Amino acid sequence: MIRRAMLIFSVASMLALPAIATASPQEFGIQSVGVSPSTTQAGAHPDLTLSVDIKQDPASEPNAFGLKDSFAPTRHIRFETPPGLIGNPNVLGTSQQCTVQELTTFNEPGGGCPNSSQVGRATIFAYSLQQKFVEPVYMMVPPGGDTVARLGTIAGIFPTFINLRVRSESDYGLVAEVRDATSQAKLIQIETTLWGVPTASSHDTERCTAQEAFNGCIVSEPRSPKSRELPFLTNPTRCGTPLTMKVGAASWAEPERFDTVEASFPAISGCNKLPFGPGLTVEPTSHRPSSPTGLDVTIRLPASEGVKVLEPSQMRDIKVRLPQGLGINTDASDGLATCSPQQVRLGERVAAECPDAAKMADAEFDIPALPRRMKGAVYLREPEPGNPFRIWLVADDLGAHVKLPGQLHVDLENGEIESIVLDAPQAPVREVKIAFKSGFRAPLVTPPTCGTYISSYEFVPWSGGPPATGTTQFSIDEGCSAQGGFSPQLSAGSVEPTAGRHSPFIVTLTREDSEQNPAGLEIQLPAGVAATFAGIPRCEGAATATGACPPGSRIGRVIAAIGTGPAPLWVPQPGKRPTAVYLSGPYKGAPLSIVAVVPRQAGPFDFGDEVVRSAVYVDRTTAQATAKTDPLPQRIEGIPILYRTIHIELDRPDFVLNPTSCGAKQTTARIVSTQGAIANPASPFRATNCANLGFKPKLEISLLGGTRRASFPKLTAKLRMPAGGANIAGSSVLLPHSEFIENTHFNTICTRVQFASNQCPAGSVYGFATVKTPLIDGPLKGPVYLRSSSHTLPDLVVALKGPPSLPIEVDVAARVDSVKGRLRTTFESVPDAPVSEFTLHMKGGAKSLVVNSENLCLRPRRAKARFTAQNGKAVTLRPTLHTSCSK
Repeated sequence: MIRRAMLIFSVASMLALPAIATASPQEFGIQSVGVSPSTTQAGAHPDLTLSVDIKQDPASEPNAFGLKDSFAPTRHIRFETPPGLIGNPNVLGTSQQCTVQELTTFNEPGGGCPNSSQVGRATIFAYSLQQKFVEPVYMMVPPGGDTVARLGTIAGIFPTFINLRVRSESDYGLVAEVRDATSQAKLIQIETTLWGVPTASSHDTERCTAQEAFNGCIVSEPRSPKSRELPFLTNPTRCGTPLTMKVGAASWAEPERFDTVEASFPAISGCNKLPFGPGLTVEPTSHRPSSPTGLDVTIRLPASEGVKVLEPSQMRDIKVRLPQGLGINTDASDGLATCSPQQVRLGERVAAECPDAAKMADAEFDIPALPRRMKGAVYLREPEPGNPFRIWLVADDLGAHVKLPGQLHVDLENGEIESIVLDAPQAPVREVKIAFKSGFRAPLVTPPTCGTYISSYEFVPWSGGPPATGTTQFSIDEGCSAQGGFSPQLSAGSVEPTAGRHSPFIVTLTREDSEQNPAGLEIQLPAGVAATFAGIPRCEGAATATGACPPGSRIGRVIAAIGTGPAPLWVPQPGKRPTAVYLSGPYKGAPLSIVAVVPRQAGPFDFGDEVVRSAVYVDRTTAQATAKTDPLPQRIEGIPILYRTIHIELDRPDFVLNPTSCGAKQTTARIVSTQGAIANPASPFRATNCANLGFKPKLEISLLGGTRRASFPKLTAKLRMPAGGANIAGSSVLLPHSEFIENTHFNTICTRVQFASNQCPAGSVYGFATVKTPLIDGPLKGPVYLRSSSHTLPDLVVALKGPPSLPIEVDVAARVDSVKGRLRTTFESVPDAPVSEFTLHMKGGAKSLVVNSENLCLRPRRAKARFTAQNGKAVTLRPTLHTSCSK
């Protein structure tokens, strides 16, 4: 009854006070703010006293305490604590927190908050209340949402709540706010002391009930909460930085206008006394080499034991360097998305809206101030030039919105990954767990060999002390016996193998997941597979390095599968830039080359184009083409490139030409691994329908110059071949009886060593030859040498070289012998390539290899020529020799 009477009296007194008409709401504001911790030792647990004075209207009447009225009733009060000043609302446990029902029934029998929920006291002066109230401050059950904790008190007779949230939009300090305070009390002064250790026995004489606030909160005997002493407040663990307490207030007249005053928070000291000893464990989810893997990363920071021990320094910078060999998995980029600053809602007190496809890992944070572990995630940020691997560490949980930018630095040379998060919030984190997702799209790939791998770390404290460094290790020890082999497979051939027809040609190399990675390769096409280079422009100059080749020089494309596991990444991806293979000019001593341009695009990443050039050598005897690549890239931006399939399509229309021989042939390869192993896979090849090809060579032979007996004429032979038929495989031409070999003219002969080194003496040249072919622009030309031979007579070798646009070199050797004194020249092996015209000019006079045995004008002379085709057909011709005779 006494309590009720006091309440009624207070309300009546409040209503009886006269209103002052001269007050101007625009002058409402805060007069002063005070902040005083009981200790400034970093990491200690101070009692914190806050005081706020509202501006008083000098024209108003003073109340019983001599306080004048405010310019308007206070509606909202906001306290912004400095970052690092931490309160732990769970120190009392949920069973000891006060409910709204208990607080609001403080004046009813059995009502009121439990004694054990008190965490401080507040002294309240209100203009409308006729006495000072010393009220207990209770730890309340938080309402949820972005309110991480709630305090409650009775402001005279009015239940009042102080909601606490985290400044997620800035420095992650705490904001304590009273919303919609009663307009009837007209707050003038408030002084609140929160206890650093609420259950400490030193506060047993200060524990009172809301009803006892009317007598100044004086209790007759100590009251113990009978709970273990645990800290509620903890000082920041950062020294040397000015700190402030911001207090703002808004009135009922202008609730959106806050008058804010800053008060200096006493300087924190003694950071050098703080312990700091975090540790790290790193464990992959897969222990097989070269396999997709998740990664479980755990950071532990030991807590202090007891309230008399300083809290360890909070962790500021987190740097973890993963071991060499543990790389980024290219497969993970397929379908991967990114989260932009707009999607993460950076700087906003709302949940991030990152797409699930950008999620790389789950995260958990053990923070004693929270009722349970905070849940979060790691998302991929949008890449930027020179900085592709950026992340967000996000936790929208338990009323907080943590959004930290991070960085993955990848060493371009060895692929080592260093994860960096700077300026982590000053929060007492006990444990951080980050679980990168596993599965075949996992973001990482294990090292390629079994063994023990060491990760290192550097954790920098907010205290300014030395960083904590150390190492941790894991093992790759499963499936080791299956590793290390190297037996890649080759499949190659024409799409349409009809003899003599143009057709796309395809080469496919495959490697098993457990095998060594290819470092370079050579591919030799089957004998007779040729290419029509006529009319194709070349990719030249700087374009051969950049890949900016003219579209007209395109001859094919490359498709590659890279990565590990059952679902490697195929390049190019749908919607990305296409690959291309371009024809280029001489390179590394080869007469021509090809430039393969592959876009380094995957998911959200675009690293430009990868350009690999291959020299194309042509065998001087068989005319077989062999492409030898430059070293294959093993890393792109530090990411390991594990080749599973290399698929090459030479698909330019009318480019690759099938042979006219249907004999068994093969495409061969020489592949070298990164560890020096060599594989020589082969793929069989055989053209079809060779018998359908015609074979109709035409030959003209002329003996010009002297026609009398003992003269030495010039010899000219011209062979013409119709288009579309079989190519020549060999030939033999026997001159008539009128022509003998002139052995005395076999003077200077080029040795095989000289010929191989292109150092034949000028005197060994006995003629000149020209070849026209539809394959190239311009003829092949070259001298005809006498070259030493294992036969009785020296060989006749035609050394052909293409035009500057395609300076290929082809040597066609002919055996020279005498049949009953008659000169016979036999080309036993001719490359399977189309020739439209072959012209041979042999010198006369002292360089002539023939001599007339009789007068050529007495009667016509015929030669005998036998030609064999690549498809097996044969033709014998008896052309009449043209001479210098008048008839």
